Amino acid sequence: MNWDNVKLILKRELRDQARDRRTLFSVIGLPVLLYPLMGLMVLQVMQFRQSHPTRLHVIGLAELPEAPPLFEAIEAEEGAAPNVGYQFSPSILEDAAVSGRFEINVDQASIDSEVVEKTAKVSLEAESHDAILYFPPGFKERMESFQDEMKNGSGETESEFPSPQLITNSSEERSKLAEGRLRQILHAWRERVIEKNLEANHVPSVITDPFKIDPLDISEKKVDQASYMWAKIFPFIVVIWALTGAFYPAIDLCAGEKERGTLETLLSSPALRSEIVAGKMLAIMTFSMATSILNLASMGFTATFVMGQFNDPAMAGRMNFGPPPIWSLGWLLLALIPMSALFSALALAIATMARSSKEGQYYLLPLLMLNLPLVVLPVLPDTELTFGTSLIPVSGMSFLLKSLMEGDYQTAALYTVPVLGVTAFCIWVAIRWAIDQFNNESVLFRESERFSLQAWLRKMWRDRQATPTAVGGFVMGIVLLGLPHLLGRYIMPELAPDGTVPAPALIRYMLQLQIGLILLPVLLAGWIFTRSMSKTFLLRWPDREMWIGIVCAPLLAICLHPFSIFLREIIQNTIPMSSEIQEALQGTLGGIEDLPLWAIFAIFAVLPAICEEFACRGFILSGMRHIGHKWAAISIAAIFFGLMHQFLQQSIPAAIFGLMIGFVAVQSRNIVPAILFHATHNSLVFAQGMIVEETLKDFWPLRLLVASATSMPGEAEYQPILVGLCALGAVLLVGVFARMRAELSVEERRQVTLNHQGKFTAPAGKPKDSPPPV
Repeated sequence: MNWDNVKLILKRELRDQARDRRTLFSVIGLPVLLYPLMGLMVLQVMQFRQSHPTRLHVIGLAELPEAPPLFEAIEAEEGAAPNVGYQFSPSILEDAAVSGRFEINVDQASIDSEVVEKTAKVSLEAESHDAILYFPPGFKERMESFQDEMKNGSGETESEFPSPQLITNSSEERSKLAEGRLRQILHAWRERVIEKNLEANHVPSVITDPFKIDPLDISEKKVDQASYMWAKIFPFIVVIWALTGAFYPAIDLCAGEKERGTLETLLSSPALRSEIVAGKMLAIMTFSMATSILNLASMGFTATFVMGQFNDPAMAGRMNFGPPPIWSLGWLLLALIPMSALFSALALAIATMARSSKEGQYYLLPLLMLNLPLVVLPVLPDTELTFGTSLIPVSGMSFLLKSLMEGDYQTAALYTVPVLGVTAFCIWVAIRWAIDQFNNESVLFRESERFSLQAWLRKMWRDRQATPTAVGGFVMGIVLLGLPHLLGRYIMPELAPDGTVPAPALIRYMLQLQIGLILLPVLLAGWIFTRSMSKTFLLRWPDREMWIGIVCAPLLAICLHPFSIFLREIIQNTIPMSSEIQEALQGTLGGIEDLPLWAIFAIFAVLPAICEEFACRGFILSGMRHIGHKWAAISIAAIFFGLMHQFLQQSIPAAIFGLMIGFVAVQSRNIVPAILFHATHNSLVFAQGMIVEETLKDFWPLRLLVASATSMPGEAEYQPILVGLCALGAVLLVGVFARMRAELSVEERRQVTLNHQGKFTAPAGKPKDSPPPV
C-alpha cells in the first residue's frame, strides 16, 4: 500500500467535506446548538410543571379512634363546603415524609361497603376525587375493645378487624400518585397505633424496631459519584455519536460521489482500491471522532448550566450532573479511536451499496438498531466487565471504558487484551468488506430503479440461478431464526404434573420443530427460488471426494469430541447458565428416560443433523458463496447455525463447530459428509452424558476410554492418551479435507483471478482498472 496515495485521498476528502455545509452542520453546528437548545427547553418546560393537590374523600371519619389522630379539624375557608375542614395530622405527615397539599372531603358517618364500592367507581371515573379512604362501621368500637382485651391478656387475632380500604383507579395517573402518597401516610399512622398499644401494655416500642441500619458512604462525593454517573453515560454517547458521525460523511463520500459523477475519476487514478478505502475511512474517522468529542463537550457544558438554574440545591446535589472529570477525557479519546475505526469501515461498506444519498440515509436506521442492544447492555444494572462480556463486539469496549472511568483499573487491565483483540478482528473484517465492495463494480455502479412488486416477482422467477443468491441465503437465515419465535408457542409441549415433558409430546415437538420449521421452509424456498435443487443442497452423485468425506467426516467428529467437551466447560465457566435455564432444560429432557436408546439417537442426533444441515450447509451456504469468499460464506452459515440454538451456551460451540462442518461440506462438495459429522457429534454428546460411575462398574471396557466419572451425567473425563491421539487424528483428517479440490462458485473463481493478478478484473464490457505503466 502506497501511503502517499492514502494521504492525497485523505486530504482530498477532508477538503471536499469542509466545503459541504450540510456535513459541517451535522458534525459541528448540530452538537454545539442542540444540547444548549435542549437545556433551555427543559428550563422553559419546567415552568409548566404544576403540583396538583390530592383530592381525598374520607368516608366514616367518626369511626377513627381519638388517639393517635390521623386527621385534625381546621378552620374552613369562607364559602367552602361544610364537609371541607380537615387536614392530616402534621406529626403523621412528618413521619411519612410526604409534602404537598391535600383537599379532603369527609363524611362523618360510615355506610355499607357495597354502597361505597358503587359510588366510588362513579366518583373516581368522573375525576371528582383522586382517592377514597373508607373506614367501615364498627372500626372504632373494635379498636377500643381490642385495646381493653390486650390489657386483660386476652387479645384476639388481627383478622377479625374490619379492614379500612384505600380505593383508587390505577388507570388514572393522578389516582396512582395519590395512592403512593396515602400509603405512606397510612403506614406512618399504623406505626403510631402500634406504639400506642405497646405503651398501654407497658411494652417498650423498641421491641418492634430493635436496631437501625447506619449507612456509611466512603466515596468522595464530588469525584466518585460524578465518575460513576458519567461512566454510565459516556459509553452510550460515544458509540451512538461515533456511529452517526461516521455514517453521514460516508454517505457523501460514496453515494454523494456517485450522484456528482466524481467517483469514476477517483477509481481511474493510479491508487489501488485498498488505498482509496484507507483514505476515505481515515477521513470518515476524523469526522466521527470530532462529532463525538463536540457532542460530549456540549453535553457537559449544558448539564452544568441547567443544573445551576435549579432553585433547589439539594436536588442538584443529588443528581450531581456537573462537568465530567478531566482525566476521563483521556480514556474517552483512547476508546474513540477503535470505535470510530470500526464504525467508519462499516459505514463505508454499507454506504457503498447506496445508489443515492437518499437511499443511503435509509441504511442508517438498521445499522443503528443492530448496535443499540450492544450499547444498552453496559448501561443495564447487574452487568459488569467479565471475560464473557469482553468478547461481545462494541459492548466489550463500552464495558472497558466504564471500568476505567470508575477507577477499577485491575478489572480493566485483566480484560483489555480480549476487548482489543475482538475489536481489532471486527475492524479487520469491516475493512475487508469495504475493500470488497469497492472491488465490485456491480455494487459501485448499479443504477437507481423504481420498485414494482409485480415486476420484481417476474424478474426473480425469470432470472433464477442454479443456487440462491447471497441475499436469498441471508433472508432465509433470518426466516429460520424468526419462525420458532413466531410459531413456537403453538407447538410447545405441555408439562406433566412432575414438571417434565412426556416422551410422546417431546417426539412430536422435535418433529414439528425440525421438519415443519426448518426443513420444509428451505425445501420450499429451494424449489421456488432456484433452478437446481441438487446444486443448492449439495446433492451430487457419488464421487471420490464424497466417499473420502463419508469415511473421514465421522472420524473427524470422533477426534474432535474430547475438545468439544473442553470447549463446553470453558464456556460454562465463563458464561454460567442460570438456574432457571437449567431447570427448563431438565424439564424438557425429562421424558427422554422413557424412550428406547435408538429413538433417542434418531430424534436428537440424526433428525437435527439432516434438517439443520439442509438449511445451513445447504441453502444458506450455497447462497453465501456468491459473495466470492469461501471462508466468509462458511462463517456466515456457521453464525446462523449457532443462532438457531436457543441458549448462548449452546450457540457459541455450535457456531465454532459449524465452521468445521462447513469446511467439510465445501471440500467434499456434498452435504452427506456434513450430515454424518453432525450426527456423529450429537450422538457422542448424548453418549458421554450417559456415562456415570455405575456405567463404568457395569461395563469395564469403558475404563480404557474414560479416566473418571461421577454420579452426575456429563462429567466423565477421557484418558489423556486418548485425547492426544484424537488431537493427532484431527490434524491428519483436516489435512485430508484440505487436500481435496473444492468446486468454486463463479464469484469465488473471479476472486481467485483477482488475487492472482494482484488487481481488479472488471466484468465483461467494462474497462479494467489497472494502473498505467510508470
